[in-house]
Parts: sequence; structure tokens; C-alpha cells
Amino acid sequence: MKSAPAISTIAGALAFLLIGVELGSDPIALVRLTILGGALGQIVRYDVREHRIPNRIVLPATAVCAMLSLLDGIRLSSLVGGGLLVALLFLGSLLRPAWLGMGDVKLALLILCGLHGATLLAVMLAVELAVVVVLLFIIRRGQEAFRLALPLAPFLAAGSLLALLI
Repeated sequence: MKSAPAISTIAGALAFLLIGVELGSDPIALVRLTILGGALGQIVRYDVREHRIPNRIVLPATAVCAMLSLLDGIRLSSLVGGGLLVALLFLGSLLRPAWLGMGDVKLALLILCGLHGATLLAVMLAVELAVVVVLLFIIRRGQEAFRLALPLAPFLAAGSLLALLI
């Protein structure tokens, strides 16, 4: 069972690395995307199984992605929209912790540092994917669907991957 975290980490890292290569990203961006993808792979696994996002994964990955973004010359304008979004999510987490956990806010911060400016698009796509899944649950299970707690990390990871492709 110990291989599952390694598999999810490698799968996430490879997915983001390959997209970065396809996009012609510079070496620093490739490293940043690989770290982001690897962290997202592990985080999704934890969030699906335990409904939590471990600090021991998200915080170091965020720090490294932030440093690499600075080395790669991230523009302030790229940070403003994503930073406002992270602040809004933080406020939402304080007001409705049952709907949005603090781990999800930290995950959004990782995405801000890792995607180098595509945070708004990634979160928008994640919300759209989540809405589709919720609607499918409602169609399938009716009122019972409103008692389900969906982990947000898989949607944020998918939204991040899609944001790179668009």
C-alpha cells in the first residue's frame, strides 16, 4: 500500500511536466510544474480518502513553487487576481468552514504559486467541474446528494491541468 502515494505523486508530476514540455516552458517553469503536479497528485489522494489536505505536502510545495516563480520572473499582475481569489477563499473558509476548509485555501495558494498566473482560470474550471458532478449526484441520488461532502482537491487539480491546456 506504500506505493500508492508514490504512484499518485509520479502521475501528477508527469502530467504537469508533459504539458509544460508541450507548451515549450523554460526549465525553471518545468521544475515548478513538476513539483506542483506531484504535490497535487498526493493531495488529491489524501483529500479523497481522508477529506483533508496535509500541511506537510502543501506548505513545502508552495514555498518551493513560490521561489521558482520568483526566479522565473513572475509578474505582479499575475499575482494580484490570484491573490485576491485566495483572500476571498480565506474569508469564505472563516465564514463557512463546513463548505470550504482551510486546506483548500492553502491549496489555492499552492496553485497561485505553481501556475504562474492562471489561478483564476484554474479555480473557475474547478468550480464548473464540481457543479457538474454535484448536479449528477442530485440527479442520481436526489435529496441524499445534499448530505454528501465532496473533496475539492480533485476538482482544483483538474482545473489546474485544464488551465494549462487552454
